[in-house]
Amino acid sequence: MGDKDKPSIMEKVDDERTLTQKIMKLVPGWRGYRIKEERRNADRILRDQIVSRLRRSQDKIEDIRSAVVDAELESIYKTVDSLTSRTERLISQIEHADYGYRPFFDAIKIKEDDLMNMLRYDTWFVDQVQVFDQSCDDVLTLVEDDSDEATGHIKDLRKMVSEMNRKWKDREQVIMGVEVV
Repeated sequence: MGDKDKPSIMEKVDDERTLTQKIMKLVPGWRGYRIKEERRNADRILRDQIVSRLRRSQDKIEDIRSAVVDAELESIYKTVDSLTSRTERLISQIEHADYGYRPFFDAIKIKEDDLMNMLRYDTWFVDQVQVFDQSCDDVLTLVEDDSDEATGHIKDLRKMVSEMNRKWKDREQVIMGVEVV
């Protein structure tokens, strides 16, 4: 028997995929369940990415704090501390929030439209956190070069975190519009 007689791995996978697809057609609701599970996984992946980027920004905020202390800018110590605590609180909220969709037997179900809304919020967060991270870089450079201008930019960072916090609460309201089964 040569290699020509043996089915390739991809042929086996295709054969199994075809069988799985046939089975899925027989199970009522399976397709909808899989779509919701995929969206739930997308929600988890996006949130993990948001938290990771916020943690990176938090490290930069610690660098900003060190630069502020080194430059002896006592007038903005409290502002940097406030920025730090707000960022930590935001990370915690995102990290520990419920995921978008719950499987078959959970008492709380999130509607598909609400799940799509949540994914829109998550996408906004990915973009916003990227802007925030870049702004942290800019502020660090300012603290090191022009401490007077840095004060206003640190306050802007704090406003950005407050806006992200408000948006996160809006996102949670989407979850609150749930249907209890």
